[in-house]
Amino acid sequence: MLRKLFRRFADDERGAAYIMAGFAVVPLFGMTALAVDYTNAVRIETEINTAAQSVALHLAKRTTLNPNIPAEDLIAEGKAMMARMVKSREVYYDRFHVDPLSGMVQIVARSDVPTYAMHLFGQDELSVVGRKQAQFARRNVEVAIAIDNSGSMDWYAGSSRKMDAAKDATRILIEAATEAVEDYSNAEIKFSIVPWHTHVSVPNEYLGGNSQNAWWIDWDGKSTEHFRYLPPYDNNGDMYFDMDRRAGHWDVARADEFIYYTPNTLTDVLPLEPDGNGVDLVALRNLPGINIVTRRDVYDAFNNVQWNGCFQHRAGDYRYSFDAPNDQDGDSLFLPHMAPDEYDNSAGYDSYWRYRNDYVDDLGGDSDYNDWGDTDHLNIQYRDSDYSYDDIYRARTFNTAKYAVSGNVKNNWHPWGYRTGPNGKCNVAKVQGLTDNNGRIQSAINQMDANGGTDLSIGLSWAMNTLTPWEPMTGAADFGEAEKILVFMTDGDNSATLPQEYAMSMSSFGYWKDDPMREGWGDNPPQWQANGALDEASKRFCTQIKARGVKIYFVYFGSPSAAATDVMEHCATSDDTAISAADDEELKAAFRKIGDDIGKLRLTHYTPPDE
Repeated sequence: MLRKLFRRFADDERGAAYIMAGFAVVPLFGMTALAVDYTNAVRIETEINTAAQSVALHLAKRTTLNPNIPAEDLIAEGKAMMARMVKSREVYYDRFHVDPLSGMVQIVARSDVPTYAMHLFGQDELSVVGRKQAQFARRNVEVAIAIDNSGSMDWYAGSSRKMDAAKDATRILIEAATEAVEDYSNAEIKFSIVPWHTHVSVPNEYLGGNSQNAWWIDWDGKSTEHFRYLPPYDNNGDMYFDMDRRAGHWDVARADEFIYYTPNTLTDVLPLEPDGNGVDLVALRNLPGINIVTRRDVYDAFNNVQWNGCFQHRAGDYRYSFDAPNDQDGDSLFLPHMAPDEYDNSAGYDSYWRYRNDYVDDLGGDSDYNDWGDTDHLNIQYRDSDYSYDDIYRARTFNTAKYAVSGNVKNNWHPWGYRTGPNGKCNVAKVQGLTDNNGRIQSAINQMDANGGTDLSIGLSWAMNTLTPWEPMTGAADFGEAEKILVFMTDGDNSATLPQEYAMSMSSFGYWKDDPMREGWGDNPPQWQANGALDEASKRFCTQIKARGVKIYFVYFGSPSAAATDVMEHCATSDDTAISAADDEELKAAFRKIGDDIGKLRLTHYTPPDE
């Protein structure tokens, strides 16, 4: 019976097909098993490659930022990371190399993958390999951090005093930018700290030491702004140069009395350099019978005063420029701040007498004052009816001859918290130029305090001065050789101090009452007009800064006015770098974000070809 059945199966063509199908099952099963195992191996190889790439990038970044970390510590750290990322699988290393000098990291990682079905055909495991290498190049980054130190920074915004919040935020920015590298010199990043209010104060280390006599400082009078409030005088104590009358009712068109002096017209009579950007000192000093008092002379006249390192803006074509100074062009030199002695507090009726920067007798030195007459135009008690009190006050303020004294300044205490004297409101914390010394950076942050008015222009200009490779503050890389960033924070609008008075109101441009920008506003500019002039000046500085390729983060701490928003949006490099922070927590978050952005700039990543 069986023999018949087999004979019938063999004779039937369908039976042959069944036999062939049976034989085909074996290779089909093997191919399916191979596909399953291969897919699993590819998945695991991708997992290993992904882990190796992440670890290589991490270690390359770490060793580039801090090459002092021993290679064996980084390798151990990397293998631990690999173990966490490739879970439940043994990973072997044919090569795990870290070179702290070059920043090169090379990883060749291998794992054996058990087969699910191929072991039936004698293939118990598949070997997968991940090969990755990474390297970073460090880029030089220079960051100027300019922090508002005006009086309003003593107020609260959220749970912190604004000044304290600004200090904390600055530290957060620096930590984020350096990623907690202990030695900033290994991070190829430097910071400058620029406290500012209406002034910026530069320490002696940048000024030529204790002599404060660096060549780029205009102590001699080469700048066309130097003698603005020190007009030369003659042997009689009157102005050396005749000036046009200030008011139509005066009898004479020109005179040498100080009551006629208009600061904007001094350059019309001074001998100038051929290009007009400086004073011809040789010609000036050779004029017969002339008496000259320089800003250095004013400080030297007193035993109890030393210049505190503040500056006014440069003059002429260099006012909004960041070009290097040169000793052949007077206006390119930097003009040391000298706050004029404002007329005596006891001088007649004066509602602002308590606010005057009165530190020397108006009628001292070589003044031609006569108690019994008014021909000297400095006499208030016997004032001619043709002249107002303001006329006499102005003349006394501009009386250069009074500085020809030797002794002590009165050193009165001003009700706004200043000690009167030629330094005026120059009481802000000192600038720290670019450095990678963490101790110096933290010290500069700690010394900041709230006190003063608000002049964005001086903060912007000196923050930029810390980023230039030339004087006044050398130490920066050349433009194009480093990423340069300016982080500027303010909590208020520009505010011109008492623009209609000579009352501790000497600004970085001069007295607003004297129309230093030549706007044609006369002797009594309204507050809004003087503030607007400061806004426009601040924007001009920002334009010049950005033209040099410097990225500006402009941070407003509080609720900005329309005018402040306009300045912020003009100054910031982009919409993303114009930032408003309503309170202390928002300020810290903004500075942390800026620090993260800066940190990303510090490394240029490239992955060499796999070996």
